[in-house]
Amino acid sequence: MLPILPLTLRRPPDRPTKVRRKEPDEPQTTKRLSKTGVDMRCSKCKRIGHNKRSCKGEVGQNIPVKRHKVGVHNQVVAPT
Repeated sequence: MLPILPLTLRRPPDRPTKVRRKEPDEPQTTKRLSKTGVDMRCSKCKRIGHNKRSCKGEVGQNIPVKRHKVGVHNQVVAPT
């Protein structure tokens, strides 16, 4: 009687990998920056410590947002 062998491993089709798989002796490069130490700021009330989804405050009560005005040019006038 012949022994029963396991099936051959066959990978299903999927998207190709974006980066080539490196050998264990190749140096690993990290191009992404970590967000450790960055404070979370709410885009609704501009307070630090929560996001828009869990905001319980009123809109814009902490820090005013500086926005440039459209159509207004700052012209420097030379003294005459």
